[in-house]
Amino acid sequence: MAVTLDLGGAPFVYFPAGEPLAIPGEVVNSDPLEDRSLIDHPRLRRILVRVHPSMPALPYVLHWSDGSDLHAVDDRVISGVVDAKDFHGALVAEVRSVVCRNCAAILRVAVAETAISILSGNLAPRIAEHEFRRNCPVCGERSIPHVVEYLDAA
Repeated sequence: MAVTLDLGGAPFVYFPAGEPLAIPGEVVNSDPLEDRSLIDHPRLRRILVRVHPSMPALPYVLHWSDGSDLHAVDDRVISGVVDAKDFHGALVAEVRSVVCRNCAAILRVAVAETAISILSGNLAPRIAEHEFRRNCPVCGERSIPHVVEYLDAA
């Protein structure tokens, strides 16, 4: 069951693991096949954010690199007892394609998104504490900045 949360900043719709990303007629830029590949990801949870009241909801993900038990977060969200502490280790990220600067591999990634105003009250420490993926999974060389997850890498 999707749940609307407001933990400071803009409200967002949180989708626990196993819950399809669907609010009929209200989601743009969403690929159902990609959503299926993210639906049970161990470090990601899918969210929808309406960045302006006149705009449709846009899909993003929350990414944890601190080992948080996301099934426990899901349970707290569903039971209505979640609070900002449950999201301490999370960063908002956008799923998109990027090209490695070294080997030109086209990769599907989640990249930290700092312009979205949810969970942004302590953004600087979140970024400093977050573990980023720094090397391309194809060639091993330094990759683009702020990648939190390579989604199509083995």
